Amino acid sequence: MKRSSFLALVLLGVCFFGCSPHAHAASQGIAVSPFQQTVTIQPTDTEKTFDITVTNNTPTVQDLSLRAVDFGSLNDTGGLVLEGSDSKYSQRYGLASWMTLGTDTVVLGAGETQTVPITITNRQTLQPGGHYGAVVVKVNSLDDQSGNKVVINQQVLSLVLVDKVGGEKYDLKLVGMTENGNWLHLPTKVQLRFQNPGNVHVLPRGTVELQSPSGTVLSKGIINSESAFVLPESFRTIPVSLTPVGKSFPLPGLYKIVVKYRYEGITASATKRYYIRFINLPAYLFVIVLAMGVVLYIRKRRTKKASK
Repeated sequence: MKRSSFLALVLLGVCFFGCSPHAHAASQGIAVSPFQQTVTIQPTDTEKTFDITVTNNTPTVQDLSLRAVDFGSLNDTGGLVLEGSDSKYSQRYGLASWMTLGTDTVVLGAGETQTVPITITNRQTLQPGGHYGAVVVKVNSLDDQSGNKVVINQQVLSLVLVDKVGGEKYDLKLVGMTENGNWLHLPTKVQLRFQNPGNVHVLPRGTVELQSPSGTVLSKGIINSESAFVLPESFRTIPVSLTPVGKSFPLPGLYKIVVKYRYEGITASATKRYYIRFINLPAYLFVIVLAMGVVLYIRKRRTKKASK
C-alpha cells in the first residue's frame, strides 16, 4: 500500500468527538497538549501560529518525530481516520498542506517538556470553510545504555480544527432516531443520527423529551453533553440517556419522543417528533389481578350471607 493511500491510519477509540480541548493525548508515556484546538482565520490574516507541548512521561530518553496529516471521520462511529493527500475529502477539507511545524524531531529526557510552534499559512488556495489536520507525534526506538533496543510503538496526536471566515456554510439535520423501548417498557436511551451538509464542523445541542399521551414530560436528556462535533459532509450518531422527571405511573397509550436540536452558535431549534406505543403489561396484570381479587371478595361475601 502506498504511503499516500486514502487510509493511512485508522484510530478507533480515540476520544475524537468528545475530548476536552485541554486534555492530554496520553496520561502515560508521551503526552501532547492540547488534544484539540480550534483556530479561526480571517481573510486578512496572512498566517496563524499556535503551540503544542510534548511531554515525556517515561523514565527514559525518547526520540520523537512529528508530522502534519489531514483527518476525517469514520461515519457514525466516533473514530477518526488520518488520510493521505489523494483522498477527495482531504483535498477539500484537508489542512496539512498549509501547516508548517517548528520542528519535525524532538528528543526529550525523562519528565521533559518542549513547546513546538505550528503555523498555518493563509494562502489563496486555502478555501473558506472548515479544514482539519492533526500533528502526529511518533516515538522512535532508541538503544538503551546496555545496547539493547527499546521498542515503543506509540503515536499520539493533537487535532487542529480551522474555520476560515468568508464562505462558511453551517447546517445540521436530524436524519434518524432509534430507542431501546418497546411495547412492554418505555425507552431509557435514544440514538440520534445527525448529518452535516455544510462545509464547517458543528456541535449538536438540544434536548430529548419523552412525553405521555397527555403531554406530560416523563423523562428528559441533554443532547451531546460531551461536545462531540460533526465534520462537514459526514454523519454522526450521538447517544442520549433519558433521566426520569419526577415520579409517574405510565399508562398504556401512544407516547412521544420530542427532539429539539440545533448546532452551537445559534438559538433557534428544529423539532422532530417520534411516536411509540406502550402497553405497560405489568399495569394490565395488576388491574386484572385486582379485578379478580375484587370479584373473589364479593363472591365470598355473598356466599357468607347466603349461608346465614
